[in-house]
Amino acid sequence: MSRSRRAVRTAATGLLVLALAVAGAVAAPPGYAADITSSGDASVTFDPAAKTWTLETSAVRRVIRFQSGTLAQTSLVNKATGREYQQSGASSEFRIRIEANGATPATDYRGSTGGWSYDGFTSVVQPNGSIELAVTLSTPYLKIVRHYWLYPQTSFIEERTDITNKTSTAKSLNDYSALSMRVLGDDASDVDMYYISGDKATGMYQQLKGPIPLASGLQNPGGKGGNGHQEFVTLRDRVAGEGIVATWDHTGNWVMNVGDSYGKILIEPRATASTPLAAGATIAGPLGRIGFYQGDLDAMGNALLDFTYRYLWSHTDDDYFPLIRYGGYGSDPATIAAKIHQLSYIGGDMVWMDDGWQDKVGDWNAKPGEPLAEYRDFAALHGQKVGYWLIPWGAEATSAVAAAHPDWMVNPTDRKAGLDTTLPGVTDHIGDMLSARQDSYGPFMLKTDFGADSGNLAKANATRQILADFVADNPDAGLQLCSDGGGLMNMGTVALSDLALQRDGTAGREDGYWTSMLYPTEKLIVSYGRGDVGAYTKSNRHLLSFHFTVAGDTTAGPAALEPLRIDAELYRYLNTKGVIGRWVKVYRPTAASGSATGIIQKMSSDSNRGYITFPKSAFALGSSVTIFPKGLIPSADYTVAGQEGSVATQTKTGAQWMASGITMSSYVEGEIVYFNLQDRPGSHTDAVAPTAPSSASARTASHLGQTGRELTWTAGLDDRWLSHYEVQKDGQSYSKVSRGEYFFDAGATTATTYKLRTVDGDGNVSAWVPVSNG
Repeated sequence: MSRSRRAVRTAATGLLVLALAVAGAVAAPPGYAADITSSGDASVTFDPAAKTWTLETSAVRRVIRFQSGTLAQTSLVNKATGREYQQSGASSEFRIRIEANGATPATDYRGSTGGWSYDGFTSVVQPNGSIELAVTLSTPYLKIVRHYWLYPQTSFIEERTDITNKTSTAKSLNDYSALSMRVLGDDASDVDMYYISGDKATGMYQQLKGPIPLASGLQNPGGKGGNGHQEFVTLRDRVAGEGIVATWDHTGNWVMNVGDSYGKILIEPRATASTPLAAGATIAGPLGRIGFYQGDLDAMGNALLDFTYRYLWSHTDDDYFPLIRYGGYGSDPATIAAKIHQLSYIGGDMVWMDDGWQDKVGDWNAKPGEPLAEYRDFAALHGQKVGYWLIPWGAEATSAVAAAHPDWMVNPTDRKAGLDTTLPGVTDHIGDMLSARQDSYGPFMLKTDFGADSGNLAKANATRQILADFVADNPDAGLQLCSDGGGLMNMGTVALSDLALQRDGTAGREDGYWTSMLYPTEKLIVSYGRGDVGAYTKSNRHLLSFHFTVAGDTTAGPAALEPLRIDAELYRYLNTKGVIGRWVKVYRPTAASGSATGIIQKMSSDSNRGYITFPKSAFALGSSVTIFPKGLIPSADYTVAGQEGSVATQTKTGAQWMASGITMSSYVEGEIVYFNLQDRPGSHTDAVAPTAPSSASARTASHLGQTGRELTWTAGLDDRWLSHYEVQKDGQSYSKVSRGEYFFDAGATTATTYKLRTVDGDGNVSAWVPVSNG
C-alpha cells in the first residue's frame, strides 16, 4: 500500500473523530444541568458547578475534579465491593518534568501543583463503545490534554496525557507518567504488591515478585519496554481479597514508583529517557490503564483477559491465530519444501523463514535462488501461510537504505541499532517498504526484532505507529512481536499482534506461566517444551497451553512426526471446543505437594469445558499427585478424564473436584486432564467410520525445482472428528495429510499408483479409494 493510501486512511479517521467530537459533550456554561454521555452501562457525567467528571460503569466509579487551578482524582470506587480506593485525600492526575535545553533546572508539573487554567472538555462515544473524555488545561507555557477511555461492562479505564510546548523555545521532557495515583493509603497494612520480572535481556526471566507487603517501602522496578520487568503491577488487599491492577503501554525506558510513599500508596510508572519537544510541538504520553478484581491473582488475570477479549481483539487475525508454525533457519527451496511437507503431515499452518533469507538487513530482497512467491503459492496449496523475520527498523551499513540516507543510521556498525525512527521520513519509508514487500512476497506474517524496545517517548510512539500502520495497511498480514526477548510486549502491542516471543534462549517451567495473566496464552511463544522434530515426546505437551511451535530435523520421517501429529490434532480439536482462543479463562491449579509452577488450566467462556497441562518433569514419574482445579461451577457436573490414563474417568460436581482435588495415582509424563471433553480424538468413544474421500486424481506438476505427482481430492466426512488422510503408494503405507486435500510427491512418475482413505479421531477408517491418473 502506498503512503498516499495511508494518508487517506488517517485523514478519514480524523474526520470521523471530528464528527464525533461535534456530537459529543462540551463544557457547559455555569448554571446548566449536568452533561451526560452514555454508552451501554458506561457514562461520563460533567457537573459544571463543581467542575467534576464522574466516569462510571456497573463495576467502577471514578471522579475527577478541577478546583483552584488543580486537577485531581477525588474518588475511585470498586462498585462490586463498594470499596473506596481513593483514601487519604485526592490524587494528582499526572506528572511531567520539563527543562529548557541546558538553560534552567528541570521543573515538575503535576495536576496538583496549581496554576492551571481550565480550557474545556469533550466527551465522545467511540466506535468500539468506549467513552473518551478529554480535559484541556493550560498555563502560559504549556497545554495539557488529559484523555480518559471508559469501557462498558468492565472496571477498566485507560488514560493518557498529551502535552504541547506553547513557547518559542525547545524543551526536554525527562519524566512523564503513564499513571499517577495514590490509593488504599488507610489500609496499607493489609495490602501486598506484585509485579513480574523481565526476560533474557536482563537474565531475570518472567518471575512473579510478591507478595511484597507495602510496609517494606517504595519499590522502583524498571525496564526497557518489557525487558527488565513487565509493564504491570497489582495491589491486593489480602484480607478483603480484592485489588487494583495497573498496566501501561510504553516500549521505551521506564521506571515505576510503587508502594508506601509518605503514608500513601503510590502507583506511578514513568517514561524516563529525555525526549525533545520543539517549540509549538505536541507529544502523546504513554497509555496507562487500571481496573479492579475480586479474588486471587487468577481472578485478576481473567479480568485483564476479559478486557482484552472485549476491546483489544479487533486486530487479531483468524488466519494467524491460533496457529501451528514450523520455525527455525534455512530458506533454500529444499528446506522450505521439506517444512511444508512435514507441516502437511502434522496439520500445521505456517512455514517460517528466520534471519538469513534476505540480501541485506534494511533492503529486504530475497537472495538469488529463493523464489519467495513460489514458496507462498506452494504453501497455499497445503492450506499454509508463510512468515518472515523482517525487522522494520533494522538496517546494516552496506544496505541501499543506509547509502541513500546515512543520517538515518543510529550506528552504521551495528545492524541491531538500525534506523532512527524519530527522524522525519523514517517511519514513512518503513511503512512503504513493508507494504511493498507484502505486495511482492505476501501476504505473510512479519516478525519484528532488535532494539525498538528502548529509548525515549518519541521512539516508543514511533514504534507503536509503525506496528499500527503495518496492521492497518496490510489486513491480510500477520504480526509477531520479538525484540531480543519481550521488550516490545505490552497489552497495546500484543493487541496488534498474533504472536509474541517473550524470551529467547533456554527456558524453565515458569516460561509463560505468569505472563499468561497479562496476555492470551495462544499468542505467547514459549521456549520451554518447544516441539523439536525428532526429539518431541509426550513431555512436550506443555505446548498445548500456548502457541504450538515446531522446529528441528527437516529430514525426519513419519516416526518422528507422528507424536507431533497427535498433539497438533489435539490442539486443533481444543480450539473447536472453545478452550483455546478468544474468551478462554486461565487458571493456575495448586498441588497437594511439590511445585505447581507451570501447570496451566484453561476453561471455556461458560466454564463447562476445559483441560490442564503440565510442564516437563512436573512431578516424579509414578508418584501420586493431587491437583486442585479452579474456576469450576460448583453445582455443575464435570466428567474428568486423563489423556494417558493416570486419572480415572469420573463425574463429580465442580464443588467436589475443587474441594477434594483430582488424583493421579501414578503420574505419567505428558498427562492431560480433561473436563467434559469425552469426544476428544483418541478417547475411544467413536465407533462410526468416516466416509471416503472422492474425486481423487493425480497429475504431474513441478514445485520449487522438483517434479513429481500432485494429488487432490474431495474431503471425506466424519460424525465427530476427521483426523487425517492416509496415503498409500504402490501398495505400501506412505504418508499422512492432516490439513487440506492436497499432497505432492516429489520424484514420482505416472507409473506410481496411489490410494487414499479417511481416518477419524479414534482411528476408524473409510474404504481405500484409488487415485486416478490425470
